[in-house]
Amino acid sequence: MLSGFACDRGYWFDGVCDTIRAHDPTGIFGPLVERLVGPLAVLVVLYAAGRLLRRFVDTAMHGAGADPQVRVLVHNVITAVTLVVAALSALVAAGVNVAVLLTVAGLGTVAIGLALQDLLRNLLAGIFLLLEHPFRIGDFITVAEQSGTVQTITLRTTTLRTPAGQMAILPNLTAFTVPVVNSSSFDVRQFTLSVRLAADVDLATAMRGARAAMQSLEAIAQRPEPAVQPQLDGEGVILHCRYWTDQREHDPDAIAATLAQRVWSVAQAPAASGRT
Repeated sequence: MLSGFACDRGYWFDGVCDTIRAHDPTGIFGPLVERLVGPLAVLVVLYAAGRLLRRFVDTAMHGAGADPQVRVLVHNVITAVTLVVAALSALVAAGVNVAVLLTVAGLGTVAIGLALQDLLRNLLAGIFLLLEHPFRIGDFITVAEQSGTVQTITLRTTTLRTPAGQMAILPNLTAFTVPVVNSSSFDVRQFTLSVRLAADVDLATAMRGARAAMQSLEAIAQRPEPAVQPQLDGEGVILHCRYWTDQREHDPDAIAATLAQRVWSVAQAPAASGRT
């Protein structure tokens, strides 16, 4: 039997060690399992306790109506703390010296910090984004050259769903350091509908008709007042109809479709413009 591999009398799982040694001619696996069972049990118990705590906190915050982004931050922090505490506790249970463990952890933190600077910067940026919430899940934002609806905000990345139905994954550091345009920050937004005038339609009459069409729709706000701006190009005149609407109370696409029908009749039919 190999020396140095003996059951530790008085240890929690010395019975397990004796049982295994009785069927193991090498005498190695009994003490080995005895030393591993304790740390693994500590790891599993603490991890399970952390998951229960996380579920309890998630339920409590959801019931209290806490901000979704704050819930995400707390969820991720509890997960990270649970993993770290469970791993360190398992190492201590395995007999690792605490002072040595702290020294190694300090040196490892410095080495990891130098090697994973971008990752750590993204993690810190994610924490600030979740706390400051310049945008929320469901907002339509533009970051650099990417535009889309925010789907998720994690500690490392922000995921957008583009108008083309594609998924854009942005590092949080990008969303934290470059200008972000949040199109959903305010309820009332400006929209523009552009229509080309037929060659034989009077411009002044068409502008009055387009303005009247916007004023006739209840979904279009009258303050700020709708505006019509003509633009000359090589092929004729284009009317740009700018209006404001509450995007949370009304469907912007339905409003644009209705307005387009009314303005189109003004822009294309001479009779509709009042000319003889």
